[in-house]
Amino acid sequence: MSIESITARDIMSGRVAAISPDASCRLAAKTMLKRKVSALLVLDAKRRLLGVISEGDLVHRMELGTRKKGSWWLALLTPDRTLAREYARAHGRKVADAMTRNVVVVAPDAKIPAIVALMDKHGVKRLPVVGADGKPVGVVSRADVLAAFADAALDTQDRAPLSDADATAEIRKRLRKESWSDTALLNVAVDRGVARVGGICASKAQHDAIRSLCEAVPGIRHVQLDGLQVVKAAVALKHSLRVPI
Repeated sequence: MSIESITARDIMSGRVAAISPDASCRLAAKTMLKRKVSALLVLDAKRRLLGVISEGDLVHRMELGTRKKGSWWLALLTPDRTLAREYARAHGRKVADAMTRNVVVVAPDAKIPAIVALMDKHGVKRLPVVGADGKPVGVVSRADVLAAFADAALDTQDRAPLSDADATAEIRKRLRKESWSDTALLNVAVDRGVARVGGICASKAQHDAIRSLCEAVPGIRHVQLDGLQVVKAAVALKHSLRVPI
């Protein structure tokens, strides 16, 4: 399976650790420890998703003396509704009081780029996978994405190697697609699986990126950059000097 076609359904964990909104926060904590998970989905009687309760929701508790306390002036600027909600989260005994209600979810057919983008945007490590009926069918985590990456890396290594001529053309094509690459100042040649890149680049970061780009092309066994010089003025030079690529 190619990495482009992988969906949340393919990599998610189908074993959903869940709890009722009427259960106690103490039971939620015990369930997390027993199941060895860091969060539980909160489901109603029809198994529809109401929220998520996580370790982060339970560590700021009145019983632990860890309730979040803001400054007095910040409290004056905070709406009463928000203050009341935070009080209930810290003091409430039920999961419904402490859980996070606005949960970010993904559809079963969501692709990996969309999944990772949501995780980054909302600062979460896992996303419930919810079907069209509003019922969760699984959970996709960073670990699941990491496993997909590991499998995809193996798949890339197993691809049929390109000929020297095709590998040269592929490297040139990939370089032209990258905004950081000044192809006018580079020359590329592949001989028996060894990619040789010469010319000028503007930074060590570009130098390393060119090596990584070449290494990802099937058929490239080694990348030789001895002829590639790092010149900070390369951006200006490209307008006056043209090296064929």
